[in-house]
Amino acid sequence: MFKTMTNLKLKLKKIDPVKSGVIYGALMGLGGLFVAFFFMLFGSVFGAATGEMGAFGAMAGSGILMMIFLPIFYFVIGFVIGILGTLLLNFILKKTDGLIIDFDKVSESEDISMIGRNI
Repeated sequence: MFKTMTNLKLKLKKIDPVKSGVIYGALMGLGGLFVAFFFMLFGSVFGAATGEMGAFGAMAGSGILMMIFLPIFYFVIGFVIGILGTLLLNFILKKTDGLIIDFDKVSESEDISMIGRNI
């Protein structure tokens, strides 16, 4: 379908650790929100099932605090792990002289002449 017109090779030398940490932290925060939803779902069922505290048991056991704190906790952990992982990757890229990535130009409308240049 697409005819390759040009092959472009770029060398990855470094990734910004803070930006990588924010991206990884945001993804982990979304995962924490997903996990907290199930804590809330099962917590409300089991909190109401005990019957000792009535409606308060359902609310207290529902994991409302989990919905607030678990995504924040996951974000912080993901941010730290993302930074550490990126620093390790940057160290390896420095020792191995980078990572060569191949790109293909698939249409004439794409201008690849400015790729890889500092503007």
